[in-house]
Amino acid sequence: MSILENSVVFLTGADGGIGRAFIAELIQRKAKKIYITGLNLEVLKEIAEGMPEKLFPVKLDVTNAIDIENCINTCPDVTVLINNAGVELKSGFMGGKSADCAQFEMQINYVGVVRLTNSFYKILKSNPNPAVINILSVGSLVLIDRLATYCASKAAAHMFTQSIRKEFHQNGIKVFGVYAGYVDTAMSADLEIEKISAEELLQNICNDVEADVYSIFPDKMSKNYSESNKLSLDFI
Repeated sequence: MSILENSVVFLTGADGGIGRAFIAELIQRKAKKIYITGLNLEVLKEIAEGMPEKLFPVKLDVTNAIDIENCINTCPDVTVLINNAGVELKSGFMGGKSADCAQFEMQINYVGVVRLTNSFYKILKSNPNPAVINILSVGSLVLIDRLATYCASKAAAHMFTQSIRKEFHQNGIKVFGVYAGYVDTAMSADLEIEKISAEELLQNICNDVEADVYSIFPDKMSKNYSESNKLSLDFI
């Protein structure tokens, strides 16, 4: 049974480059309804204007418990939770602001994912064909010095994803982790390196979700890493 067709999706970070590509691909995959969430409600409303019957804007700061509670109360029909919201501050571990950067990235990229997933757990259990899709990074698995604090936050989110997979599976909820390399969005605009387009990335992600590939390496860079001898995602 298709996870995405006729699904009710809760998408965080919907106003970013990957978020917008997610919306287009989910519509292509015949999602029934998409809650598009983010910090700027006016931007979300503009995104929703073209398809008000499918797109429902909701303000969400993933670090704000009141915002999360509001989402739980107003979105009881969610079948697929996509934890896509994230921030990258391009910080190493050394420097006067490194601890502040680490704390901010950890709150959004890790703690926000933990809090939101826990909050939606009962809703997902009670709805048909449920799934959680966590947008992680190849930086969850390998250190990139200039992004060290970001990698730490994504590594924590990776551990969370691995930890909940077995328990959630016992309750019928599939858990996917997406380990993307560099994507051609504003976040990587300053890098002269091979990047995958957000549109192609999302096609690959959704193909693997539909095929029940739980650890997804959706681009050339991440796939090369996954096929090296450096990686093991087996349970210990």
